Amino acid sequence: MESKPTTPEKTETKMLNTRIQKGLIKRVKVFCAEKEITIQDFVTDAIIEKLELVHKERRKKPRL
Repeated sequence: MESKPTTPEKTETKMLNTRIQKGLIKRVKVFCAEKEITIQDFVTDAIIEKLELVHKERRKKPRL
């Protein structure tokens, strides 16, 4: 009896449009090609990392 390959859970996604400088886009494309990752994965990871960093910085500030 063969088992079906497992598929990752589908996550709801939405389109995000933004304007970015041409030079920065070129750097992202080159980086992603070298690392063999998609631009979508790169941008998603970058947003997650930035949000986590901001959250950590807020936690360092003394609370009243």
